[in-house]
Amino acid sequence: MGKATSLKELYAIYKKWVINNPSVVTDVETVATWSSYFVAGKINKSPIVSELVYSLSKLLSLFNDKLIREAYGNEVHYYGFREQLKLWLTIIHYTEVFVELVAKDRCATRGKWTVATLLQLFKCSSALILLFRYKELPIQHPPIPSLQRKQYTDGKETDENSNAFFTLRRSGRVIRRVDGAPPVAFRDWQPIKVKDDSAALNIEGKDLVYAESLHILKPLVHLATMRLFGTRAWKQWLVALFIDLASMRLYNRHMKELSYEQRLEISRRKLGLVLYLLRSPMYNGYSKNVIENTLTSVSNKVPFMSFLCGPIIQYLSHWQDIYFYMWAS
Repeated sequence: MGKATSLKELYAIYKKWVINNPSVVTDVETVATWSSYFVAGKINKSPIVSELVYSLSKLLSLFNDKLIREAYGNEVHYYGFREQLKLWLTIIHYTEVFVELVAKDRCATRGKWTVATLLQLFKCSSALILLFRYKELPIQHPPIPSLQRKQYTDGKETDENSNAFFTLRRSGRVIRRVDGAPPVAFRDWQPIKVKDDSAALNIEGKDLVYAESLHILKPLVHLATMRLFGTRAWKQWLVALFIDLASMRLYNRHMKELSYEQRLEISRRKLGLVLYLLRSPMYNGYSKNVIENTLTSVSNKVPFMSFLCGPIIQYLSHWQDIYFYMWAS
């Protein structure tokens, strides 16, 4: 009982510290995340240790976001099946590289690809549930984004009516608070309107459903083509690129219908197309020499840039082998 009590007390102290010092917590998380990059190449099995530090820092940030959201938010928090799915997808998003590296270290390359396939099966099936059952489109990466803490704690992200209503857990019905009602002279007696960007898009547009379905299924298709043609074949690279371009083209037809957050996610995906330059076989055949020559030239011409460009050149191939999977975008 004493040990359990002490753990509860420690948790209460930590929770209070996080809630009262969100900016300091953010700084600590940032240092922890950046430390994962400095670990690379410095100790034995550094890729695994580096990814472990990175994963733990991101999971800690996710947990702290939850504490801050519960403390400063006005909504009733209910963690149902939908929220649990998004939570697990976010956890996998932060830890999948570490899990794959451990599987490769313990069970060689075959174990790595087995684990990668299982992870992608879970991610794809969960994303399809979010798409067709809960009408989420597009699905963010990660599904639970990092909290903008300063804006959140300052109250800038809360809805103007957020103190005037609460939502019932089971039915989702919005109920106005007695003390949140406006003066009688200003009441319009209309149902309260809640801004919900996630529900702003009509899921029934076939183009949008096809576009998101292509994006969700791309990892499994890519893994299958890698199995058929090899990890450095042009066919698997071209198939993945074609699926991404087809998804983007379908989305482009309806960009005006999307909310700001939805357009932001599509823009992130478009920017992710640049990573195709760093993926095999494009990287091995063309990009590698261009990037290394450019970094070497900058390092020789710009003072002190050698301290930055040198490690990048040294570890670029290593990072390319670990991180630049086409299904991780």
